[in-house]
Amino acid sequence: MQLLKAEDFEPWVGRQVRVNTLPAPVEIKLERIQRHAPLIGIDTREPFSLYFESPINVFLLDTSYQFDCGKGGPHEIHITQLMPSAKLRHYEAVFT
Repeated sequence: MQLLKAEDFEPWVGRQVRVNTLPAPVEIKLERIQRHAPLIGIDTREPFSLYFESPINVFLLDTSYQFDCGKGGPHEIHITQLMPSAKLRHYEAVFT
């Protein structure tokens, strides 16, 4: 299995992505990708985070969902909710 890289998600930045939820899928926007410094002594991939945003009425739990984005998707991606703003919810997925 090949590890996903930040480049695999670049075409999706600024676009709506489908998240398989129950009872029906929702769409949220891949807002940006942030690259992180490489981990010392580990030669796998450059760590990165994906940042998503959704309308305030779309609430996703801190868990893994199937996201229909990225090269070769859909992919099982674990997200964590960040502090919401007045009109948007924000989520982060970390890849190390």
